[in-house]
Amino acid sequence: MHHLVGPITDMALPAAIAELQDAHDYIVSQTAQTMSALSQAPGHRWGIQAKRTEVLLRGDRPPLVQKASERFAEVLNIVATLERLIDAMRWFSSEPVFSHLAVKECHPATSHGVAGNDLVLAEQGGAIRVRCEVSDVVSRNAQQNSKEAQDLAALGIEAHRAPNDGVRRFLVVSSEFCHALDSPRRAWHRLPYRYRRHLADHEHATMLLEVVNADASPA
Repeated sequence: MHHLVGPITDMALPAAIAELQDAHDYIVSQTAQTMSALSQAPGHRWGIQAKRTEVLLRGDRPPLVQKASERFAEVLNIVATLERLIDAMRWFSSEPVFSHLAVKECHPATSHGVAGNDLVLAEQGGAIRVRCEVSDVVSRNAQQNSKEAQDLAALGIEAHRAPNDGVRRFLVVSSEFCHALDSPRRAWHRLPYRYRRHLADHEHATMLLEVVNADASPA
């Protein structure tokens, strides 16, 4: 099955970032044309029409863009998440402890497998060092759609501690969702994990929340 933006496997970080940026810029340019056409829709029918409008992605598409069209509403969601993903990858590439890692797998707009994640970085020898779940949740409610629980489970953290396997685990989120997830008002005494904040991008306010065990020493 084709996806709007296809997966990446076994690629150097700079090359993966460049391919994702190309896909992003192409989709945005095509979506801008669609939005221009939508501006001509009758005001009393704009929502109905926008929901059913498709963004055309034909012609000379970047390699990662796999679909010839996609629903406008779906494109907005995927592009927003893609921008968070690119921010995170640029941050990893700028950090000496991570910059040598390669993209083992990356799922910009797809459902990863049971043992996979949205972004996985590994050593050249194959040892996994980073796992990330990426989203662009706008809500300031930590319980929104059980998103936190789902992403932590995907990272291997549920009611138990983070595995002691040498892998660093991150939630890549919006600033709004970051403040909700890392709020001092939460009942942290009941939770086995804590978050360490990393600002990935000033302009987009993309945050990386590193998941650590509650009794882990400060970074």
